[in-house]
Amino acid sequence: MAGRASLNAKNLEALGAARLAALLLLHTEGNAAARRALRLALAEQRGPLEMAQEVRKRLAAVERSSSWLDQKRRDALLADLDRQRQAITGPIAAHDPDLAVELLWRFLDLASSLQDRCDCSDDAELPLFHQASADLGQVACRAKGSTAALAEQVAAALLENEGGEVDHLIEHLKEALKPEGLEQLRQLMEANRPPRRSDVKQADGEAASFDGEADEAAEDGNGYIYVPTFNSDYEPGDDEGFDVDFESDCDDECELGYEEDDEDYDLDPDPHDRGQTVRLAMLAIADALGDAEAYLAEYRDHEPTALKRPLVAARVAQRLTAAGRAEEALALLDAAQPLPHQTPPGPGPWIDARIGALEQLERGAEAQQLRWKFALLRLSSQHLCDYLKRLPAFEDGEAQERALDLVLQHPYLGPALEFLHQWPDRRRAARLILARPDELVRADEKVLGVVAEALAAEQPLAATLCLRALIETILEQARSNRYRHAVRHLASCRRLAGAIEAWGAIPDHNSYINELLYAYGHRVGFMNQLDSDILLLPELPGEQLAADWGP
Repeated sequence: MAGRASLNAKNLEALGAARLAALLLLHTEGNAAARRALRLALAEQRGPLEMAQEVRKRLAAVERSSSWLDQKRRDALLADLDRQRQAITGPIAAHDPDLAVELLWRFLDLASSLQDRCDCSDDAELPLFHQASADLGQVACRAKGSTAALAEQVAAALLENEGGEVDHLIEHLKEALKPEGLEQLRQLMEANRPPRRSDVKQADGEAASFDGEADEAAEDGNGYIYVPTFNSDYEPGDDEGFDVDFESDCDDECELGYEEDDEDYDLDPDPHDRGQTVRLAMLAIADALGDAEAYLAEYRDHEPTALKRPLVAARVAQRLTAAGRAEEALALLDAAQPLPHQTPPGPGPWIDARIGALEQLERGAEAQQLRWKFALLRLSSQHLCDYLKRLPAFEDGEAQERALDLVLQHPYLGPALEFLHQWPDRRRAARLILARPDELVRADEKVLGVVAEALAAEQPLAATLCLRALIETILEQARSNRYRHAVRHLASCRRLAGAIEAWGAIPDHNSYINELLYAYGHRVGFMNQLDSDILLLPELPGEQLAADWGP
C-alpha cells in the first residue's frame, strides 16, 4: 500500500491553483486576520499602489476602532500590524519611498490610541513602533521630500509623544534630516520650550526661588544608600594600605557592579511635561550633530542644578572628553562628586567618565588607581579586567592574586561569591564559603544554586553548605511551592557527603539531618515529601529517622 502523501509545498502545488484557492477560502472562513493577509497578497500582485491602498484602509480601520483589547486580541492585532509594516517597508518602499514615508507616519500615529485600548501594562506594543521608527529613518533617506517638511513632522511627533513610541526618532532620522534639518528641528523645539518657573515668578513680581529649591533638592540625595568611599592615600601595590571603609546599609541583594540607566530618570520623566520633552529632544539633536557644547548648554542654560547630579555630569563629561575638552570634563565631574551613600548605578558612570578624561590627559596612573579602587569597592569585574590589562608585562598575575584575596574580605558574602564564581575562581569561592557559612542564608538563591553545581565535583563541602542554605531558606519562609526543591537539595547533600573526608567544625550529614528535622519537623508539607532512604547515611538507620521524626 502506498504511503500517505507528505504535506509539503511540492505536493500541494500538484493540486492546482483552483483547488488550492478553494481550500484557502474554506479554511480562512471566519478568520479575519487570514482574510486580510490574503487580500494583502492579492493587492501585491496588482502592484505597490494597490498594496498601499490596502494598507491605508487597514490602518484607518485600526484608527477608528475603540474596542477594548485583552492580551490575546492585542497580540493578534500587533501581528497584523507587523504584516502591514513589512508591506510598507518592502514592496511599497521599493516602488515609492515617499509613499512609504507617508504610510509609516500614519502607522506611528496609531501608537497612542492602541496603548489606550490595551488591557495590559507591559508595553509590549512599543517594540513594534520603535521598529517602525527605525524603518522610517531608512526609507526617508531614499525619499525626495524636503528636510524642512521632515523636521516639522518630527517636531510634531515628539511633542505628541505620550507613550514613548517615538523616543528614538531623532536618532533614527538623523541621516535623513541632515545637519540643516537637525538645526531646523532645534529651532522648532526651542520655540516650544515652556518658560521656567523662575522666569514666570519674576514676571509676576514674585521672588524667584525655584533655582534655590532645586539646589536644595539636589543636595538632599533622593533614594540613596551608603556606598564605601575611597581611601585617597591607597596605592594598588600596597596591601597594608587597603583600608577602604566597607560599611554600608546595603544588603546582600545589591547587584554587582552597576548598569547605566536607560532613560534620564534623574530628570523626573513625565510624558506630559513639555519642558522635559524639549530637553530630551535637544540633547538628542546635540548628539546627532556631535555637538558637545550644545549638550552642555542644554543643562547649563536651562537646568543648571542638574549638572550637580553625578549621572548628568558623567554624560556631559563623556561628550566633552570625546570633543577633546577633557580638562573641562574633569572640572564638571569635580563639581558633581557622588554622595557617599549613592546607590547603583551610583558612581559607576561618574567613575568611567573620569577615567576617560584622565586617559585623554595622559594621567594613566590616576586612571588606574580609580579602576582598582572601584573594582574592589563595587566588585566590578570589568574594571578589574581593565586595570590588569594595562599593567606592565608579568605584573598582572600578581596583581590579580592580590585583588582576588581582597575580594575575600568584602563584607557582603553574596556579591563576593558571585564575583568569584563569574571570574571564575572556584578555589577562592570555596574558601569564602567555608570561612563564612553563617552568611550564606542571606545570599541570592540563584547564585547559591549555580555555585553549588560548579563546586560539587572539586569542593563538595562548600557545595553542601550552599545547598543547606537553600534548604533552610525555603523551610524558614515556609515556601510550600518549593518544598520539592528542598527535598532535591537534601538528596544532593547526601550524595556529596560520601566525597567529604573531613567536616571540621561543620556538622556531618547525619547530624545536620537531625538538627534540620528538629527545627522544621512541623513543616508537614515538607515532611510528607521526605523519603528516609535519601536522607541518612548508613551509619544512622532509616528506621530511626522514621520513628523519631515521622509526621
